[in-house]
Amino acid sequence: MNASTTISEVAERTGFTPSALRFYESSGLVTPARTAAGYRDYSEDDVTALHFIGRAKRLGLSLEEIAEIVPLLDGRRCEPVQGQLRAIVLDKIAETRTRTADLIAFLGQLQSVADRLGDHTPDGACDDRCGCTSDPVGIGPDPGPASERDDGPIVCTLGPVDLGDRIAAWQRVVAGASPGPEPVDGGVRVRLPRSTDLVELARLIADEQTCCSFFTFTLTVGRESVLLDVTAPADGLPMVHALVGVPA
Repeated sequence: MNASTTISEVAERTGFTPSALRFYESSGLVTPARTAAGYRDYSEDDVTALHFIGRAKRLGLSLEEIAEIVPLLDGRRCEPVQGQLRAIVLDKIAETRTRTADLIAFLGQLQSVADRLGDHTPDGACDDRCGCTSDPVGIGPDPGPASERDDGPIVCTLGPVDLGDRIAAWQRVVAGASPGPEPVDGGVRVRLPRSTDLVELARLIADEQTCCSFFTFTLTVGRESVLLDVTAPADGLPMVHALVGVPA
């Protein structure tokens, strides 16, 4: 590294804009020295701290959380840095799991509304059955976030990216259902063709039980079709609907 490393050179090395570098300086996260001419002179330690800041931001750490760890970098020991970072990341995993469960429930509610809009269109102004100004028949009030309910572990442990992949996998399975999803006590029945790959379906069910243990899956294999029943506690039904659809 040159004896004097300018802000533009550090910007190129770290990917931060000069304005971002000045912000982190004003926040006290980095403290570059000054040359005799008054220019910023970044050290390797400053660059290391900036690389850490970039990494921490990609992990979703707040400025306050980053400020807790940056001073540990000066100790020249990885263990305390890694320990503090791990504790924060584990907290974020727990928060993300809760948000994921709430998002699945909300997705199910949106799907329920979308599937029922159009069932009743009055000849005139909206009424209490059309679903435009109030919940359509069969849609109750929002039970609240999963994290605020205490009637069971209605929680999905998948992160957002894996969740999207999992829902897409279920949508591919139920695309072959005929007729559409049917209601059963506490859940939904999907009638699949007999040609359905039962090994892949069983693997998908096993994966789902790992992250959403409150689901119950029942497979019935007949000569002409495969019946898949997916049930859950009342608060878990929106998640069932998000996976396999809303019964007509």
